[in-house]
Amino acid sequence: MSVRPVDAEKLRLLVESARIRLAYAHDRQFAVSLSGIRTLPHQIEAVYQKMLPQPRLRFLLADDPGAGKTIMAGLLIKELKLREAIERILILCPAPLTIQWQDEMLRWFGEPFDIIFSAVDQQQLVNPWQRSTQVIASIDYAKQDDVRERIWQQRWDLIVIDEAHKCSAYTKSQAGRSDEVAETKRYQLAKRLTSQADHVLLLTATPHHGDEDRFAHFLRLIDPDLFPEPHRLQRQAAAIRMEVFRLGKDCPWALRRLKEDLKDLQGRRLFPDRHAKTVTFCLNSEEFALYKAVTGYINQFMPHQTGQRRSSVALARTVLQRRLASSTCAIHESLKRRLQKQRDLLDEIEALPPAQRARRLAAIQGKLPDAEQDEDDLDEAACDQLVDEYTTALELEQLRAEVVALKDLVEQARRVREQANDSKLAALRKCLQNAQFAELKDGRGKLLIFTEHRDTLNYVRNHLERWGYSTCEIHGGMNPHERKRAQGLFRTQSQVCIATEAAGEGINLQFCHLMINYDMPWNPTRLEQRLGRIHRIGQERDVYAFNFVATDSEEGQPIIEGRILHRLLEKLDQMNEALEGRVFDIIGEVLSLNEVNLPEMLREAAYDPRRLDEYIDQIDRIDPHKLKEYEEATGIALARGHVDFTGFQRQNLEVEERRLMPRYVESQFIAAAREVGLRVEPRADGLWRVEHVPADLRSERLQAVRRLGKADSIYRKITFHKHHLDQDAHLDAVLMGPGHPLYGAVDEKLRERLAPLVGGVGIYVDPLAGAPYYLHFFEISIRGKDTKGNDVPLYGELVAVREEAGRFEVVPSDIILNLPSHPNPPKKLDGMDVKTAADFLKSAYQLECRTRCQKEREHFANVCREYLLKSFTARINRAQERVMELMAREREAPEVALARQRADQDLADLERTRDERLAGLSRLAVARTGPVQHLATAVVLVPGTDAGVQLAGLVDEVDPQLRRKSELAAEDFVIAGLIEEGFPKDRIERVGHLKIGFDIRAHRVRDHATGEVEVKRIEVKGRTQGQPIRLTTNEWYKAQQLAETYWLYVVWNPLGENPELVRIQNPAVKLDHAKREVVAARFYEIPAEAIQQVGTALGFNLNGGI
Repeated sequence: MSVRPVDAEKLRLLVESARIRLAYAHDRQFAVSLSGIRTLPHQIEAVYQKMLPQPRLRFLLADDPGAGKTIMAGLLIKELKLREAIERILILCPAPLTIQWQDEMLRWFGEPFDIIFSAVDQQQLVNPWQRSTQVIASIDYAKQDDVRERIWQQRWDLIVIDEAHKCSAYTKSQAGRSDEVAETKRYQLAKRLTSQADHVLLLTATPHHGDEDRFAHFLRLIDPDLFPEPHRLQRQAAAIRMEVFRLGKDCPWALRRLKEDLKDLQGRRLFPDRHAKTVTFCLNSEEFALYKAVTGYINQFMPHQTGQRRSSVALARTVLQRRLASSTCAIHESLKRRLQKQRDLLDEIEALPPAQRARRLAAIQGKLPDAEQDEDDLDEAACDQLVDEYTTALELEQLRAEVVALKDLVEQARRVREQANDSKLAALRKCLQNAQFAELKDGRGKLLIFTEHRDTLNYVRNHLERWGYSTCEIHGGMNPHERKRAQGLFRTQSQVCIATEAAGEGINLQFCHLMINYDMPWNPTRLEQRLGRIHRIGQERDVYAFNFVATDSEEGQPIIEGRILHRLLEKLDQMNEALEGRVFDIIGEVLSLNEVNLPEMLREAAYDPRRLDEYIDQIDRIDPHKLKEYEEATGIALARGHVDFTGFQRQNLEVEERRLMPRYVESQFIAAAREVGLRVEPRADGLWRVEHVPADLRSERLQAVRRLGKADSIYRKITFHKHHLDQDAHLDAVLMGPGHPLYGAVDEKLRERLAPLVGGVGIYVDPLAGAPYYLHFFEISIRGKDTKGNDVPLYGELVAVREEAGRFEVVPSDIILNLPSHPNPPKKLDGMDVKTAADFLKSAYQLECRTRCQKEREHFANVCREYLLKSFTARINRAQERVMELMAREREAPEVALARQRADQDLADLERTRDERLAGLSRLAVARTGPVQHLATAVVLVPGTDAGVQLAGLVDEVDPQLRRKSELAAEDFVIAGLIEEGFPKDRIERVGHLKIGFDIRAHRVRDHATGEVEVKRIEVKGRTQGQPIRLTTNEWYKAQQLAETYWLYVVWNPLGENPELVRIQNPAVKLDHAKREVVAARFYEIPAEAIQQVGTALGFNLNGGI
């Protein structure tokens, strides 16, 4: 039966669509290829060796601050989505981080997320939690009773919780046998969500905060069946936790890396040194008098409270104290606003009937803030509202007295602001004369100044500009786009950025290495977060942080809060060596373990200055070694991971070579867009634009739209190359590729349009082949089960099978990209039997894939089964003991029968849950082969009479056997030279048969201290002197991709007595001017003259000597 050939170019499009869609089978770091990030060894290890292989992810990632946990979460999300393993994703984080998460998911991974907050949630007729498939929310909004119920009703495939340690629970009785557990609403929310989702990722740099009981409860969010209840099994729970963490690098539930362990791709230390310096100054007499007056006002009108009002008063006191320390400007503006609010309240109360006044004042005091939040969880607007509106007045006369006191304070603050010298500002100007700031004078340097209040920010910025500095600002009142623009302005133009705490979280400024804490935070974790803005991945210089503290008046009278902060900074500096330079990463834990509550201490000091010596002594007694002892005792130290850098580099060689090439993605998208009617236009800067995306590509009918989201209606700047995103001119570019909504929609429409070609045959030409052959393209799949028994895809791949003279072999699926379509194909072909090729594929390849999948899943299931059984055994034994105790008591006291029945039921529930979990693991361990689907067949002919006419001058006329002999001789010649150059013989490999774009890979250790590896990927061409050199499309694209590690070695006259070697490193750049693209034959031709001009020639004899 004859077959009618189809359009070969359209068939190529169909095959390439499948290859790219399933590219994760070959590109083992597919998301890295498609994202705009430069990954590091520890990030690759966490995502691709620890998390991604797990069929059911329950993972705690507890790396130090600045290690890129957001990036690792994004990589995981992208990989799981590319495998279609997840669809509905919920990210919970502190409110200030929601914008950062949204921005980084979109910018680096092309993943659009909706932020749901009160205004969005309450003003829509449809349930946004149901409508949106990718959601980011503040955990403090999501935990509210009416909100969390709607969240719990939805199915979530992946839950990510950032700053997860804030989800806390504790045992009310520390005796170890109480059943009472106090769970915060954050914990309740997380507990329910993590119990429902298949995949859970918890992110935190501070997993324990120095409290073992809370840490034990926190771990139960990973898996409550794995980590027993600490309030019932304290000793056994600790022992099982230690066993789990003792797995170390093989632990499938947790990973912790410290900054000093992290390295870059060359094996060098990832983070530079940090230097903290304290700048002390004295208040003048006017400033000190105002300090005393405001402190007196706070103590009189915001005194100690008990019960529910305690936190409200503490917050209000803290805000006013910190504004007093910030600047005269800040305290003046705060007092003015509070005076106006209290006047308005007084007018309102005086207008009420006497019987209603006390009730109204009580109602105002009843407006309590969230008990789980501290001041650092509130933005500046919320702090303003708290300070302006809160009152402790219970009677009208108290309110009148406060208004009078405020009037006097406002006037005093005004006089100091207008007439007195500003001691703090003078200290700033003097500090800027230090040697570290010299680079600011010529416009090179960058300085980040942190203040806590907008009023101070404006005040400092005005003075800096008067002093001649160019400035920008970042604060909480800016919307996401304004903050992003300000960040870009600081990077490209401004010398100084003045920022409030809005930049303390969620802004990455590693291009700056100088920082001033104009206002010292009271929460020590804020110091970590601020420093983490500049001391993070990408920082290339030592970081300097200057901390401003007022310690005394000019007359020597102490500033209580300043003295405490100053002593703490001195102590931190002393402890830094003992903590291996980590002190600014772990301040919070060290203080907590030493029972130092800094905010409470600073608040109390204002009440009773006589306790200053007591507080200083408490700080002096801080023991840095308690952290190490605690982490060893709780087991978290055992989860510490060390990247095998040498092993990483070896693996990374192959990963780099098999990475999906952006040029192929770009070519495919442009051709597919043309096919489906989307107009994509080139820009003058080499990027692309789409002025209009048609409605049919944004329709909810498309599965891609439902899975990836709806594409925008316009794209001004599109790129397929991640290096563009590093350029200031292209910060607004969109990285296009698989997983992007527009790419997904175009690809789906393409497959719809080309569906009639499935199973079709196209005719191509191989100019280098000696005989015709077939290429059969199949989609294969491996299927499995989840723990509930649902059918899930485990693996998919496009596989090419080459058939020649009755022999079959699996070849790279991108092989078709190098073959020109036949210019004059026959109208009909003899029928072919693809079943034989499919049978070969099933037996020779698909079974091997299934075995690999099953082995990985069995290993995971076996580890889980072992430790789950240990946990269940301990819990069931304890439940059995409880039943026996109650049975014994029941004989004497029948009234305990009900308790004994409950205990019986608890035991039965535990045994049932154990059986269900073990059955679920058995399901996970199964993998089976799925269908083998024939996609297309390429009939590949050698250039004959017809083809030769059409390809005249384009076909290499050298006899194929002579060409192969020449190429082998050239490779032998090159290998001999590499050995002479010092490459170990066992580190030189011939890889031409893999069809990966070059012929030889050679590598050796360049730096034994760091383990850095030098690698050469060499394309060898053996030619007669003067002949042009031809590189296939694949070879040229690979040269572009691998850049400096790609070499072109041309051996002139390889079969002669005196071959000559010419070497060219990075030929895609150095020969770009000389190349001639032959589109019809799909290769690039380079004249011999250009090779000679650019290359380094080496004379070489056959005995291997240079």
